[in-house]
Amino acid sequence: MKKKIWLPVSLIFIAGIYFFYQFFLIDFLNPYDKSFKDFVIKSSTPIENIDPKNSNYEGYEKIAAAIGDSKVVFLGEQDHGDAPTFLAKTKIIKYLHEKMGFNVLVFESNFLGLNQSLANQTDLRFSTREDYRDFIFKIWTNCMECTELFSYLDSIRSSSNPIHISGMDSRLSHSGVGPFPITHFIQSLANENLFSDDSEKESITKILEELVKNEYDSDLSSDRVDSLYSFFNRVENKLVQSSFLFQAVRSLRGFTSSALDSTDSNNPRDIQMSDNFLWLKKEVFPDEKIIVWASSYHLFKGFRDLTYPVFKTDTINAGTLIADEIEDELYILGFTSNKGKAGRLYLPKYDLKEPRPNYFEAFVEETEAKYAFLNFSNNDSSGYKNLNFWMKGLLHTPNYFYWTRMLDGVFYIEEMYPCSDVLNVDKYAVD
Repeated sequence: MKKKIWLPVSLIFIAGIYFFYQFFLIDFLNPYDKSFKDFVIKSSTPIENIDPKNSNYEGYEKIAAAIGDSKVVFLGEQDHGDAPTFLAKTKIIKYLHEKMGFNVLVFESNFLGLNQSLANQTDLRFSTREDYRDFIFKIWTNCMECTELFSYLDSIRSSSNPIHISGMDSRLSHSGVGPFPITHFIQSLANENLFSDDSEKESITKILEELVKNEYDSDLSSDRVDSLYSFFNRVENKLVQSSFLFQAVRSLRGFTSSALDSTDSNNPRDIQMSDNFLWLKKEVFPDEKIIVWASSYHLFKGFRDLTYPVFKTDTINAGTLIADEIEDELYILGFTSNKGKAGRLYLPKYDLKEPRPNYFEAFVEETEAKYAFLNFSNNDSSGYKNLNFWMKGLLHTPNYFYWTRMLDGVFYIEEMYPCSDVLNVDKYAVD
């Protein structure tokens, strides 16, 4: 008798737990605004494709309309191995260049290397180096899904309407043989008689070479560090602020601070990236329309409004500092994804956690769009500026933030997958 009663009772109990979780507890654990969900579903624009070679740009006109008269567009990415994001960004770049007159592309890469063609030029006319790829991180130059980007940049290089390649990162990335050579920079300083004597030139050269070679693992005595900062101070006071050498010294100061920072904070690097970008915009590209390619973590604005830090040691980022100066000219496009795998080249890959029903990605999924765009900068979204909601916009990790304050728009990708390696040596490659 007891056995006959137990089976249906247990099923009812299990069903009750499921019902309670699905319709009550999940809303409590992951709160969301139902009107915001309706807004997301209603306002998401389907994007037909992300293939840069495909001439069908259906949906991209909505991105262009959202950007409007902005002179600077930030194109973020959740992580540095997001292959579909790179394809989408490439297609957006082609559209912005061909339809909207954007003609400068600034990478989260070597400011000194990518811009040193400006050295000794008093008018700062910009000339893209033929070997520019050597100064861009391998995570992009060795990614198969970035091939079309670099092919496109090369194909218009000698045209009447090229895209100029620049960089804003203080890190001295270099994919050539050995570490980034500082010979050209040292010689430029020597040409300006900025070393007190040959002994100082030799000493500063050795210190910088060690920093370039070992970066975060550098082991410099306090005396050598002090002598380097003293040199930076003296040289900055002698150089004109609009000159490339002045900003190169500032960038090297930022690189040094970042490399020697004992807190493992991104602050020195982000502060210098913002300083480098604002100098480029003011002194080199004052009348040009600029695209920036970098991590969303560096590019979002409103860092001070975060309800909690993404990394405990960080207190600011480049996007916030840049927006402080040029927010009226700026459009920040972030990216998010629903499911799949991620991971950078030459590093382990990982499965993405699918979003819970109350996440932004789950809302967009209900539209059944493979790719979609949602503008946060229009009047329809203004009522949600003070709304926290869950989204995976940074490092594929869900965060409960004021996302509409941080990004001006977001590009949704249903399924993420990691880059394919052009060299075919990534031992963590996904089959």
